[in-house]
Amino acid sequence: MKFFFFLFISSYTFICFSEDIYWELNNEKTFQTRVFHKENAYEYQKNTYSVNLKSELFLEPHRNINVLIEPEYRYDHYDKERSLFDISQGYFLYFNDHSEFKIGKEKVFWGVTELKNLVDIINSPDEASGEEKSKLGQSLISYSYINDKFGFIDLIYMPLFHEPTKVGKNGRLRLNLPTQNYNTSYEGGAGRKIPSWAIKWQNSFRGTDISLQLFRGTSRNGSTLPKLENGEIKYFAGYERITQIGSFLQSIFGPIIFKFEGIRRNGQKNTLYERENYYSYITGIEYVVTRPFDKIWDLNIFAEYSNDDRGSNSNDIFQNDLFIGTRINFNDVQGTEFTQMLTLDLNGDGNTANLEISTRLKDSVRIAANYTSYWSVNNKDTLYSFRRDNYLGIKITNYF
Repeated sequence: MKFFFFLFISSYTFICFSEDIYWELNNEKTFQTRVFHKENAYEYQKNTYSVNLKSELFLEPHRNINVLIEPEYRYDHYDKERSLFDISQGYFLYFNDHSEFKIGKEKVFWGVTELKNLVDIINSPDEASGEEKSKLGQSLISYSYINDKFGFIDLIYMPLFHEPTKVGKNGRLRLNLPTQNYNTSYEGGAGRKIPSWAIKWQNSFRGTDISLQLFRGTSRNGSTLPKLENGEIKYFAGYERITQIGSFLQSIFGPIIFKFEGIRRNGQKNTLYERENYYSYITGIEYVVTRPFDKIWDLNIFAEYSNDDRGSNSNDIFQNDLFIGTRINFNDVQGTEFTQMLTLDLNGDGNTANLEISTRLKDSVRIAANYTSYWSVNNKDTLYSFRRDNYLGIKITNYF
């Protein structure tokens, strides 16, 4: 962390006195609040008020070399566990016509589906952010080979495990007891300083994108383990060493896009705290409607089904769920978008819904408002902890 911060300051100081290096510095400041209109289910929980600051320094000292440094700071007024200072990305990249070499911290995204991305396993989740797909940067060394016929090959070596952030006792959207940020358990050869590695192949064939991946290392999705400490039950994070084989496919037929993601994972603990091998997949379609009702809008319609063969023993809240969603892009100057998402648990354990609208107030300011709801929640399901966490969220971002 200190090294990246020193590199950011020294790089910025250096380019101020150099005329030969192309560089860009972009900053953003975000204010976010979540107002929960139902009384909290558990003691100490409060509404969320936070400020997020992020800078991105991009350097191109040579036509085949890029350097990116992106420090980020998040402050939450009530939940101190949610506060964060991190280098979300910071890497050196060398590239030529057929290959890339990268060393540093990066956010790597894998996947094609809308609800969740089973194959996206390189980065640890930023659970305290409250956003489903938010991730932390991952320290890595990677090599990518690109061939017009064979496709893309990525080789990734990860020397360190970055533990996911956790919601504290003052935070909403948490379990009935908060997960402690100490006494973390590692099993099956897992550990913070035990390396992980991954291989990914991807190619395109006549409108169809297909990929295969292999991951071996510490699971990015931890288990929540109850332990007795000083006569009191507390929850602690646990991580296992796993092997995951994954694949995704996306095929385009005019306005219809077929999507699939599937994994086979060995070694992950289930809700019974037993290590288990399992299959999981998500599949569906996206339908694109251009200029509906003779407007300049674009309408995207999503329908997906998610399944986990562990059934009720799965620690994934979407283990047998139907997802339906729409996104309207108004194609106006303000970049206005309206999104609706609905998940229906086919086992009757709990449903979720989300409405979000975002637009630009001016060129440098964007505002987003969303409402998230949980209902018909079974008291044996993970979502039961969120039964009183329906909330209205407001996020204002200033780019400068």
